[in-house]
Amino acid sequence: MSEEFGKSGLYIDDLYTLRVIDPEVANETNELKDECERFTEKLTDFRRIIDQFANIVEVFAAEVDQEKMRAVGVQNMLKTFSKQRESEQQQIQSEIIEKMVELDKLKIEYQYLQRIESEQQEMIDNFYQHQ
Repeated sequence: MSEEFGKSGLYIDDLYTLRVIDPEVANETNELKDECERFTEKLTDFRRIIDQFANIVEVFAAEVDQEKMRAVGVQNMLKTFSKQRESEQQQIQSEIIEKMVELDKLKIEYQYLQRIESEQQEMIDNFYQHQ
């Protein structure tokens, strides 16, 4: 009898219920539906994990940008200190050169004054000798 129903597109399942679809096809359809639901749940979980990962990456990228900006600031400070040090060094070298020039002038003046003193001492000595 079920073969007669089968020819007309009607089927009887295990519970002897009249069906329009073949019970095997209905079971496979239900299994496919369940599998699709599990797949959808897995996709939802995957999407949630991807969103969490994207948030973590965004936070990490922001931290990296902050550190990069801090590093650039420190690098600029080091360049400024280096330039300041070079400027101070040049200023000190200029002062050294000025002091050396002044020392040379004073040495020459000292030698001149020694010569004058020597000449005056000679004159005094000569004056006392002739008296």
